[in-house]
Amino acid sequence: MTAIMRLDDVDKSFGGVHAIDHLTFDIREGEILGLIGPNGAGKSTCVNLISGVYAQDSGTITFRGERLLRQSIPDRAFMGIGRTFQSPKPFEGLSVRDNVFTAALLYNGTMREAERATDEILELTSFAPLRDLPSAKLPIEKRKWLDMARVLAIRPKLLMLDECLAGLTPLEMDESLTLVRRINATGVTILFIEHVMAAVTKLCTRVVVMNEGAFLSQGEPAAVMREEAVIKAYLGKDYENVED
Repeated sequence: MTAIMRLDDVDKSFGGVHAIDHLTFDIREGEILGLIGPNGAGKSTCVNLISGVYAQDSGTITFRGERLLRQSIPDRAFMGIGRTFQSPKPFEGLSVRDNVFTAALLYNGTMREAERATDEILELTSFAPLRDLPSAKLPIEKRKWLDMARVLAIRPKLLMLDECLAGLTPLEMDESLTLVRRINATGVTILFIEHVMAAVTKLCTRVVVMNEGAFLSQGEPAAVMREEAVIKAYLGKDYENVED
Protein backbone atom coordinates (compact mmCIF):
# COMPACT_ATOMS: atom_id res chain seq x y z
CA MET A 1 0.00 0.00 0.00
CA THR A 2 1.37 3.43 -0.98
CA ALA A 3 2.19 5.90 1.81
CA ILE A 4 0.16 9.12 1.59
CA MET A 5 2.34 10.66 4.31
CA ARG A 6 5.70 9.89 5.87
CA LEU A 7 7.44 11.33 8.89
CA ASP A 8 11.17 10.66 8.77
CA ASP A 9 13.42 11.39 11.79
CA VAL A 10 11.19 14.30 12.86
CA ASP A 11 12.36 16.23 15.91
CA LYS A 12 10.69 19.06 17.86
CA SER A 13 11.60 20.76 21.13
CA PHE A 14 9.97 23.55 23.11
CA GLY A 15 12.68 25.10 25.24
CA GLY A 16 14.05 22.25 27.30
CA VAL A 17 11.15 19.90 26.49
CA HIS A 18 11.92 17.33 23.78
CA ALA A 19 8.33 16.85 22.56
CA ILE A 20 9.06 14.79 19.41
CA ASP A 21 12.16 12.61 19.46
CA HIS A 22 13.40 11.52 16.01
CA LEU A 23 9.98 10.12 15.08
CA THR A 24 9.57 7.98 11.96
CA PHE A 25 6.40 6.32 10.65
CA ASP A 26 4.15 6.39 7.60
CA ILE A 27 0.43 6.64 6.95
CA ARG A 28 -0.75 4.42 4.13
CA GLU A 29 -3.27 5.64 1.60
CA GLY A 30 -6.82 4.53 2.39
CA GLU A 31 -6.11 3.09 5.84
CA ILE A 32 -7.42 3.98 9.29
CA LEU A 33 -4.23 4.27 11.34
CA GLY A 34 -4.45 4.52 15.12
CA LEU A 35 -1.94 6.80 16.86
CA ILE A 36 -1.84 5.85 20.52
CA GLY A 37 0.28 6.38 23.60
CA PRO A 38 0.12 7.78 27.15
CA ASN A 39 -0.68 11.40 27.94
CA GLY A 40 2.33 13.52 27.04
CA ALA A 41 3.57 11.03 24.45
CA GLY A 42 3.54 13.71 21.74
CA LYS A 43 0.50 12.64 19.73
CA SER A 44 -1.14 16.08 19.56
CA THR A 45 2.23 17.71 18.85
CA CYS A 46 2.63 15.30 15.96
CA VAL A 47 -0.79 16.36 14.59
CA ASN A 48 0.18 20.01 15.02
CA LEU A 49 3.38 19.46 13.05
CA ILE A 50 1.49 17.78 10.21
CA SER A 51 -1.22 20.45 10.10
CA GLY A 52 1.24 23.35 10.23
CA VAL A 53 0.66 24.74 13.73
CA TYR A 54 4.35 24.08 14.43
CA ALA A 55 7.36 23.54 12.19
CA GLN A 56 9.69 20.65 12.95
CA ASP A 57 13.22 21.45 14.11
CA SER A 58 14.65 18.72 11.89
CA GLY A 59 13.58 15.72 9.86
CA THR A 60 11.10 15.61 7.01
CA ILE A 61 7.33 15.31 6.66
CA THR A 62 6.17 14.35 3.18
CA PHE A 63 2.55 14.45 1.99
CA ARG A 64 1.70 12.93 -1.38
CA GLY A 65 5.30 13.38 -2.48
CA GLU A 66 5.60 17.02 -1.35
CA ARG A 67 7.78 18.02 1.56
CA LEU A 68 6.00 19.96 4.31
CA LEU A 69 7.91 22.66 6.13
CA ARG A 70 6.88 26.27 5.52
CA GLN A 71 3.36 25.84 4.16
CA SER A 72 0.74 27.64 6.25
CA ILE A 73 -2.22 25.92 7.88
CA PRO A 74 -4.57 27.10 5.06
CA ASP A 75 -2.05 25.96 2.44
CA ARG A 76 -1.99 22.48 3.96
CA ALA A 77 -5.78 22.42 4.13
CA PHE A 78 -5.93 23.20 0.41
CA MET A 79 -3.43 20.38 -0.16
CA GLY A 80 -5.92 18.01 1.49
CA ILE A 81 -4.80 17.82 5.13
CA GLY A 82 -7.72 18.13 7.55
CA ARG A 83 -8.07 17.78 11.31
CA THR A 84 -10.50 18.00 14.18
CA PHE A 85 -9.78 19.04 17.77
CA GLN A 86 -10.35 17.38 21.13
CA SER A 87 -12.93 20.06 21.98
CA PRO A 88 -15.43 20.70 19.14
CA LYS A 89 -15.56 24.27 17.89
CA PRO A 90 -18.76 24.89 15.88
CA PHE A 91 -19.81 28.33 14.69
CA GLU A 92 -22.45 28.54 17.41
CA GLY A 93 -24.33 31.43 15.83
CA LEU A 94 -24.98 29.41 12.67
CA SER A 95 -27.21 26.47 11.82
CA VAL A 96 -25.78 23.04 11.16
CA ARG A 97 -26.14 23.57 7.42
CA ASP A 98 -24.50 27.00 7.47
CA ASN A 99 -21.55 25.67 9.50
CA VAL A 100 -20.76 23.28 6.66
CA PHE A 101 -21.69 25.73 3.90
CA THR A 102 -19.34 28.40 5.31
CA ALA A 103 -16.41 25.99 5.03
CA ALA A 104 -17.55 24.76 1.62
CA LEU A 105 -17.55 28.32 0.26
CA LEU A 106 -13.81 28.54 0.88
CA TYR A 107 -12.98 25.38 -1.08
CA ASN A 108 -15.44 25.43 -3.99
CA GLY A 109 -15.34 27.66 -7.04
CA THR A 110 -19.00 28.69 -7.15
CA MET A 111 -21.99 29.07 -4.85
CA ARG A 112 -23.73 26.18 -6.62
CA GLU A 113 -20.74 23.87 -6.10
CA ALA A 114 -20.58 24.83 -2.43
CA GLU A 115 -24.29 24.11 -2.02
CA ARG A 116 -23.92 20.73 -3.73
CA ALA A 117 -20.93 19.82 -1.55
CA THR A 118 -22.82 20.88 1.57
CA ASP A 119 -25.83 18.72 0.72
CA GLU A 120 -23.60 15.70 0.05
CA ILE A 121 -21.77 16.14 3.36
CA LEU A 122 -25.00 16.55 5.33
CA GLU A 123 -26.26 13.27 3.86
CA LEU A 124 -22.99 11.43 4.54
CA THR A 125 -22.86 12.58 8.16
CA SER A 126 -26.61 12.06 8.83
CA PHE A 127 -27.12 15.77 9.45
CA ALA A 128 -29.70 16.33 6.68
CA PRO A 129 -32.67 16.11 9.12
CA LEU A 130 -30.90 18.57 11.47
CA ARG A 131 -29.71 21.01 8.82
CA ASP A 132 -31.67 23.99 10.21
CA LEU A 133 -30.94 23.35 13.88
CA PRO A 134 -28.74 25.98 15.58
CA SER A 135 -25.38 24.30 16.17
CA ALA A 136 -25.33 25.63 19.75
CA LYS A 137 -28.20 23.22 20.56
CA LEU A 138 -26.35 20.10 19.44
CA PRO A 139 -25.26 17.55 22.08
CA ILE A 140 -21.53 16.84 22.42
CA GLU A 141 -21.58 13.82 20.09
CA LYS A 142 -23.22 15.78 17.29
CA ARG A 143 -20.86 18.72 17.84
CA LYS A 144 -17.97 16.35 17.23
CA TRP A 145 -19.72 15.07 14.11
CA LEU A 146 -20.21 18.65 12.93
CA ASP A 147 -16.47 19.24 13.25
CA MET A 148 -15.93 16.25 10.96
CA ALA A 149 -18.58 17.51 8.54
CA ARG A 150 -16.95 20.93 8.26
CA VAL A 151 -13.53 19.40 7.63
CA LEU A 152 -15.02 17.27 4.85
CA ALA A 153 -15.88 20.52 3.06
CA ILE A 154 -12.17 20.96 2.25
CA ARG A 155 -12.22 17.58 0.48
CA PRO A 156 -9.40 16.14 2.59
CA LYS A 157 -7.18 13.32 1.46
CA LEU A 158 -6.00 12.85 5.05
CA LEU A 159 -8.27 13.47 8.05
CA MET A 160 -6.76 13.53 11.54
CA LEU A 161 -9.29 12.87 14.32
CA ASP A 162 -7.92 13.97 17.69
CA GLU A 163 -9.81 12.13 20.46
CA CYS A 164 -13.18 12.40 18.75
CA LEU A 165 -14.69 9.89 21.23
CA ALA A 166 -13.84 11.72 24.45
CA GLY A 167 -16.88 12.23 26.68
CA LEU A 168 -19.21 9.98 24.67
CA THR A 169 -21.38 7.12 25.90
CA PRO A 170 -20.75 3.58 24.55
CA LEU A 171 -23.69 3.94 22.13
CA GLU A 172 -22.47 7.34 20.93
CA MET A 173 -19.00 5.85 20.45
CA ASP A 174 -20.37 3.04 18.27
CA GLU A 175 -22.36 5.53 16.17
CA SER A 176 -19.25 7.70 15.79
CA LEU A 177 -17.15 4.72 14.68
CA THR A 178 -19.77 3.97 12.04
CA LEU A 179 -19.46 7.54 10.78
CA VAL A 180 -15.66 7.32 10.65
CA ARG A 181 -15.93 4.12 8.62
CA ARG A 182 -18.34 5.84 6.18
CA ILE A 183 -15.93 8.72 5.75
CA ASN A 184 -13.04 6.32 5.17
CA ALA A 185 -15.10 4.41 2.60
CA THR A 186 -15.27 7.57 0.46
CA GLY A 187 -11.48 7.38 0.02
CA VAL A 188 -10.33 9.56 2.93
CA THR A 189 -7.30 8.27 4.83
CA ILE A 190 -7.80 8.53 8.60
CA LEU A 191 -5.29 9.16 11.39
CA PHE A 192 -7.20 8.22 14.54
CA ILE A 193 -5.75 9.57 17.80
CA GLU A 194 -7.57 7.94 20.69
CA HIS A 195 -7.29 6.56 24.24
CA VAL A 196 -10.30 4.21 24.05
CA MET A 197 -8.56 0.96 23.20
CA ALA A 198 -11.77 -0.96 22.46
CA ALA A 199 -12.57 1.59 19.75
CA VAL A 200 -9.03 1.51 18.35
CA THR A 201 -9.17 -2.28 18.11
CA LYS A 202 -12.57 -2.20 16.37
CA LEU A 203 -11.71 0.55 13.91
CA CYS A 204 -8.02 0.52 13.04
CA THR A 205 -6.21 -1.91 10.78
CA ARG A 206 -2.84 -0.75 12.15
CA VAL A 207 -1.58 1.28 15.09
CA VAL A 208 1.54 3.30 15.85
CA VAL A 209 2.47 3.63 19.52
CA MET A 210 4.36 6.69 20.79
CA ASN A 211 6.04 7.16 24.15
CA GLU A 212 7.92 10.22 25.38
CA GLY A 213 7.84 11.73 21.89
CA ALA A 214 9.40 8.70 20.23
CA PHE A 215 8.23 5.74 18.18
CA LEU A 216 7.65 2.66 20.35
CA SER A 217 5.88 0.09 18.18
CA GLN A 218 3.55 -0.48 15.26
CA GLY A 219 1.42 -3.24 13.80
CA GLU A 220 -1.98 -4.89 14.03
CA PRO A 221 -3.77 -3.53 17.15
CA ALA A 222 -4.34 -6.77 19.06
CA ALA A 223 -0.74 -7.90 18.52
CA VAL A 224 0.78 -4.55 19.49
CA MET A 225 -1.27 -4.39 22.68
CA ARG A 226 0.23 -7.70 23.80
CA GLU A 227 3.78 -6.39 23.55
CA GLU A 228 5.52 -6.08 26.91
CA ALA A 229 6.99 -2.66 26.10
CA VAL A 230 3.57 -1.26 25.15
CA ILE A 231 1.92 -2.68 28.28
CA LYS A 232 4.65 -1.22 30.48
CA ALA A 233 4.70 2.23 28.86
CA TYR A 234 1.01 2.72 28.22
CA LEU A 235 -1.59 0.07 28.98
CA GLY A 236 -0.36 -0.92 32.44
CA LYS A 237 -0.37 -4.18 34.34
CA ASP A 238 -4.15 -4.11 34.78
CA TYR A 239 -4.52 -4.48 31.01
CA GLU A 240 -2.03 -7.34 31.00
CA ASN A 241 -3.98 -9.14 33.72
CA VAL A 242 -7.26 -8.69 31.84
CA GLU A 243 -5.70 -10.15 28.71
CA ASP A 244 -4.51 -13.18 30.68
